[in-house]
Amino acid sequence: MKQLIKLSFLFLLMATFGCDADGNHVDCTTPPERFIFEFIDKDTGKNLFATGDFDATKPVTIVDLTTGKVIQTLYVKSDNLYRIVIDSIGWQTGVFNYSINYDGKSVLELHVSAERVSENHCNFTRIKSVEFNKTGIELDKTTGVYKIPFTAAE
Repeated sequence: MKQLIKLSFLFLLMATFGCDADGNHVDCTTPPERFIFEFIDKDTGKNLFATGDFDATKPVTIVDLTTGKVIQTLYVKSDNLYRIVIDSIGWQTGVFNYSINYDGKSVLELHVSAERVSENHCNFTRIKSVEFNKTGIELDKTTGVYKIPFTAAE
């Protein structure tokens, strides 16, 4: 019974202070968008990990070009559709200069500028700019996946 009273009081506090004077808006925080990459064959459009052209047992590392530190190491797996996901951009604001490395070699440089914004009672990360050192990269707007084309010689 004591816990029910405590929970009721907690709910009342959240309902009271979660709304503004209009009673229409609830404060919110939206997590930053994820950067998702897929390495594809330039001619066929097929995923290079799925076809076996890239070896999924070799790690993909994300290196901060400013500090030289590895910020993420991952193995590309079929359960994530052979895609590379970077979640760290946007939890902090500023300029991010990253290198995506496969088999010890840089295959892509990513340069992102992000800022934390508060609008309409919500806090979120706004991506101001995204640049790559490689041409031909396309963002699939329905899936949010950046398609990175490679030729057989690369």
